[in-house]
Amino acid sequence: MNSCKEILMDLSILYVEDEEDIREMLKDVLKDDFKRFITAKDGEEGFRKFKEIKFDIVVTDIEMPKMDGMTLAKSIKKISKGTPVILLTAYSEKERLFRAIDVGVNKYLVKPFTPDKLLNVICEIAKEHLQKDKIVKLNDELYYDLRKRGVYTKEGESITLTRKELKFLELLVKNRDRVVTIEEIESVIWRDEIFTEAALRALVKRVRQKTSKEMIKNFPGIGYKLIKDN
Repeated sequence: MNSCKEILMDLSILYVEDEEDIREMLKDVLKDDFKRFITAKDGEEGFRKFKEIKFDIVVTDIEMPKMDGMTLAKSIKKISKGTPVILLTAYSEKERLFRAIDVGVNKYLVKPFTPDKLLNVICEIAKEHLQKDKIVKLNDELYYDLRKRGVYTKEGESITLTRKELKFLELLVKNRDRVVTIEEIESVIWRDEIFTEAALRALVKRVRQKTSKEMIKNFPGIGYKLIKDN
């Protein structure tokens, strides 16, 4: 479980369970393992919270009042197809499990289960469905890890960048499908500090020197964009 600790601490979990004793027990036991561990007492409350808050993974019981877990999973997948859903069930009938697959449920866990078993399943799902989105290929030699907030070679060695350099590169990575404007860069990186375009050009030059000259394209007077697959 130690290898999963860092992954789990970066996750926001929605746990939907109508049995109050189980819900509160798991919340007390697991709340410190995650960035957020928020509970709901039925499918309707769970779906409302899902629309209000961004969750990385949803864990839901199957039999609940107002809205059951299968309906909740289907509703979540309609608005956020990529959000993994773990279904908790006391059933083992193949027909029920096939329905869960059709709905898009990523994993099912048969009750009763231990808190450690749930942690293991969440860790497994996070590695399979979420971690890959945290690693961005910059070119054939370099990767940006959004979770660790750093640049690494394909051999796993870290590239040393200053705070401003990392912020600039992360801004480009998170908006890699478009040009990031000079105004955006100024507001995110310089904030209350004195900004000049000369300072920005110097920053870009340093990042290029430490990473790749061809990786960042300049759109004169507009901004900068990360060039894919160099």
